[in-house]
Amino acid sequence: MTLAGGARRPTPAELAAAAPDLPLLLYDGDCAFCSAQAERARRLSGGRVRVEPLQIALERVPWLPREEALRALQLVDRDGRTYAGAGAIARLLRLTRPVLGTLALAYHLPGVRWLAERAYAFVAARRYAIAGSGGACATGACAPPRAELANGHGSPRLEDRDRHA
Repeated sequence: MTLAGGARRPTPAELAAAAPDLPLLLYDGDCAFCSAQAERARRLSGGRVRVEPLQIALERVPWLPREEALRALQLVDRDGRTYAGAGAIARLLRLTRPVLGTLALAYHLPGVRWLAERAYAFVAARRYAIAGSGGACATGACAPPRAELANGHGSPRLEDRDRHA
């Protein structure tokens, strides 16, 4: 069965194998902006959530497609359920910070999810520009292809990113 965002339900064997590492927050380790935000998430979680680059940890959650993991931050919960983008941030807050987690419940109110996902997509599309070049990305993956820049988009196509991953 395929879930929202392209992830499928894990098999019982897959979930059992991944269980020691869950909950797991996956981010793009080739992106300087993503890496900085992941460090904040690591501190915020206080060890309650494992935070790892998708380039290292994705093999432990084979039910999550690589394309989805590159598209947005992913949080894989203890039951194998996957949250992406703003939903992953809301779930992270629920798991790690009771007060902020209660406020994160607003994410589920009508219109708030739509707005949060649009805001997340806006930042995600510009994450490479936000991080700046400044030599922060050794592989060159943080620099969007020239065609993307010419079209006014700040995020490279996945097939271009995969060449660097």
